[in-house]
Amino acid sequence: MELPRRPRGDEYTPPGRYRELESQVRRRARGLDIPVLFVYAFDRRTRLGPFVFCDRLLIPGAPRAVGSALYAAGFTNTRVVLQQWNPNIRPSQARINGRPPEMLFVSAMQIHSAPAYELIRDAWTLGSQRPLILAGGSKAIYEPWDFFALSEDGRVGADVVVTGEEFVFIELLDRILEHRASGESMRSAFERVRRAGLLEDIPGLVYRPDEGHGPPPYLIHTGIQRLVQDLDELPLPFDALGLFEPPHRHQALAPAPLPAAELRRVGRVMSMVTTHGCKFHCPYCPIPGYNQRTFRHRSPERLTEEIAGIAERTGITDFFGTDDNFFNHRASAEAILAGMARGRVAGKPFRDAIWFATEATEFDVHKNLDLLPLAREAGLKAIWFGIEDLTAELVKKGQTPEKTREVFGALRRHGIAPMPMMMHHDAQPLWSWRGLSGLLNQVAFLRRTGAVTCQITLLTPSVGSKGYEEPFRQGLALASVGGVPIEDYQLDGNHIVATAHQQPWKRQWNMLLGYAAFYNPLNAVRALLTFDSLWKQRVVMQMFGMVGLAKSIWNTRQWLSRLFWGQIERHHCEPQPKFTLVAPPASRVPPPKGLESGRPLPVLGRI
Repeated sequence: MELPRRPRGDEYTPPGRYRELESQVRRRARGLDIPVLFVYAFDRRTRLGPFVFCDRLLIPGAPRAVGSALYAAGFTNTRVVLQQWNPNIRPSQARINGRPPEMLFVSAMQIHSAPAYELIRDAWTLGSQRPLILAGGSKAIYEPWDFFALSEDGRVGADVVVTGEEFVFIELLDRILEHRASGESMRSAFERVRRAGLLEDIPGLVYRPDEGHGPPPYLIHTGIQRLVQDLDELPLPFDALGLFEPPHRHQALAPAPLPAAELRRVGRVMSMVTTHGCKFHCPYCPIPGYNQRTFRHRSPERLTEEIAGIAERTGITDFFGTDDNFFNHRASAEAILAGMARGRVAGKPFRDAIWFATEATEFDVHKNLDLLPLAREAGLKAIWFGIEDLTAELVKKGQTPEKTREVFGALRRHGIAPMPMMMHHDAQPLWSWRGLSGLLNQVAFLRRTGAVTCQITLLTPSVGSKGYEEPFRQGLALASVGGVPIEDYQLDGNHIVATAHQQPWKRQWNMLLGYAAFYNPLNAVRALLTFDSLWKQRVVMQMFGMVGLAKSIWNTRQWLSRLFWGQIERHHCEPQPKFTLVAPPASRVPPPKGLESGRPLPVLGRI
């Protein structure tokens, strides 16, 4: 189910509090030189689809954000590791300036949870010398209980799970440092603070109530995080750009991180936050619930400073805005684009110096077509659209074929690539004689209207969304295929894991056939002969798409075989959390409104 919402008026941290807390932590950490290892988990089994090669080129938002927050708070002896670049890294073998890490941060999306658990298990092999283990990321936000009891005896697991953004773990570190004795390790200080009940007023934490000599009896959940409303309070990433581990296949860390000036040779695209929030409430999407129905954005000045600073320090000029819906709020979108249009990199305007892409809904872009000339001056070169279904049979977000034709045509005239994302669902046939109800019909329509790429995913129960439970209750969610249980990595939209169809393999093949209808030699030739401002992007994406499709078919061959020959077992009730989450004792912290002490918190959901 969706995350509970904080009471109205209590969604945000006090203005300026993040900067104040950051300065306080920096004072407390001065002179300590605590080694910190951050690892962004990555499961290579998710390398499917037309963008299969982008995982190594794109620097995700979490490593940059956490690294920036740690560095700005005084933890300058930090190393940031991406498992895309360093698949064999082991925390037990890691040394930072000759010392083992005193804190280990593990961040994971749900589809990358398996390697995250392995990282935590490996850290526990250090015994009494192991670091303080903090788990975070979207997996932690929605299913924090899965980071505990990772061994047969139930002892192994994270020390604390952070179910929020930077403010939450910075507040946690402040509390630990405040009570840390001279020479004491961060893990020892954390355990003392936990025993004293001094973490229970920090919203956004989950931890076990005992010392961990077996599986936890329950987990303490301190409540839903407060959000930092003014995103300009978060630190700029300039210093953190020099914290990344260079790519290699060793288990230990390199002697030194990759210099910022060399980052571009391994990471070509930088993720960045520009806005958070979306006005739509699609049943399969957890974004509105996560943002507590709020909308936040960066100031034009801060955003422009960050883009120019990154480009000049690293040479990276391609940026992807991790927006939920960039054009969600016209005034903020117009202000941001106007500020970026005035930006310069080495004397060149953003229009000529950078490649900026973002996400938006067709409905909102259509309402703001007059902003496209300004967007092009700002360096906007591509927009990913969550169109899902042109006939709006799956979800209605104001999308229509007529609107698609108009929006895509306007984008092409301004040199901005339309990048539609489609969602194949049970009510959609592979092909239809008339109209656009068929998947292949919609793919052909999108290509004709100028789509540069086409992403097709399968409708999958999304943890944290309001429609999460229904596929389980209705017996649509697959529990196992060919005797092999469904794992987290298969919940990526590229594997059919929920369908009413009695032959699920047909839905899986439909997705691959949809890709083949868009990425093929004939369309590659058509792209070569279509001379417009998007010629290069269209040709490149056709080439990568065809290779990605071939790789996807090969990588899913065993899955397809099990779907075809194996026995299908389904869920008939929604999965339950691994452990009960309870509020802190009422004697120390007032429980959320309507929640009695010791009663379970609202279930966050589980896939």
